Amino acid sequence: MIARPRPVRRFLTRALLTVVGIVAGLCLYFVCQGVFAGYPRYHTELLSIIGMILIAATGGVAWIIDERRSDADG
Repeated sequence: MIARPRPVRRFLTRALLTVVGIVAGLCLYFVCQGVFAGYPRYHTELLSIIGMILIAATGGVAWIIDERRSDADG
């Protein structure tokens, strides 16, 4: 097996994480827009609430990471 240089591995990891983030974000968006709602038997109205909580939590985590990075700059 050929060992890949670190920059290539780092690029692939970041690219994969970006794609996963985009797909997860789209899923949350669709849930909050009610695309999967309308099935009261399966309590799909809860998906919108859970989606909004996940979006808020993701925004909070991104804000905390950005603030830590800003503090490290000086």
